[in-house]
Amino acid sequence: LNQAGARLAESRAQSEAMARQVVASERLAALGRLAAGVAHELRNPMASMRLRAENALASDAGRQRGALEASLVQIGRLDRLVSELLAMTQRREPSLASVALQPFLAALLDEHRAFAGARGVTLGLAADGQARFDPELISRAITNLVLNAIQHSPAGGHVAVWAERGGDTLAIMVEDAGPGVAPGLLGSLFEPFVTGRADGTGLGLAIARELAQAHGGKLVLRRAGGNGQGALFALELPGADMELTWH
Repeated sequence: LNQAGARLAESRAQSEAMARQVVASERLAALGRLAAGVAHELRNPMASMRLRAENALASDAGRQRGALEASLVQIGRLDRLVSELLAMTQRREPSLASVALQPFLAALLDEHRAFAGARGVTLGLAADGQARFDPELISRAITNLVLNAIQHSPAGGHVAVWAERGGDTLAIMVEDAGPGVAPGLLGSLFEPFVTGRADGTGLGLAIARELAQAHGGKLVLRRAGGNGQGALFALELPGADMELTWH
């Protein structure tokens, strides 16, 4: 019995060591993918700015001004990328507050109506009641989902946002009118730098997922879309510690 107990303890120690190695390997692999994505995203605007600067040196004052203006656009892109990376990696503990859902979500959508209108997309909202969460973090998460929905919806499309309760879970739903998520992206949709848009960084969904997880919740794709249906995302927040109330 003593020998069997010793072998069991040794096997358990080996199993735990292997599990730690697997976790470490997964983290290194994720770090490698992140570093590769950052390098790719930084290289494109940097190359563009370098080319424009070289052309400007050999051009007249008018073209130099145009090159500077174009470079400022690329610098803005780099600044947004850095901000998104910081938002994803510098997780902070949520500061919970009681939030009235309808005015909270209505104010958030109002911030993006001009952008949606310029693309010919309408926004709709259906929400009521109150919940406890960090309004700054959840606002950032939903903003990413709404912007993603607007950008994937065609002119004449509609983006719908609503809240629903299932058991002790609050789900904030965002539905677009786009073509749906490509099958090839489904397995890695929430990973950094995974995007179906040529002009996207692929960080919006990854950041939204991180912010949901900071609340003990999750971000899920409820419907991939296709065949005339758009994608449907759900930001699910646990209600046990959030004192959900509904009218």
